[in-house]
Amino acid sequence: MTAVWHGRVYGRGVGGPVALDARTGADMPTRPEAAPLLVNAYAGLILDNNQLSSYPSGG
Repeated sequence: MTAVWHGRVYGRGVGGPVALDARTGADMPTRPEAAPLLVNAYAGLILDNNQLSSYPSGG
């Protein structure tokens, strides 16, 4: 688990980043581009190879 925001749990798995429904644990319908460390209504912050990036939040 890397972050939680509005009913979604973000993390990294063997196949890459995942987003799960916080109540049921089911996979969310769209796969995230990355597993954010911090998320808000506007952006998610990603740390990859010591480089900090932001992605727009969606849905």
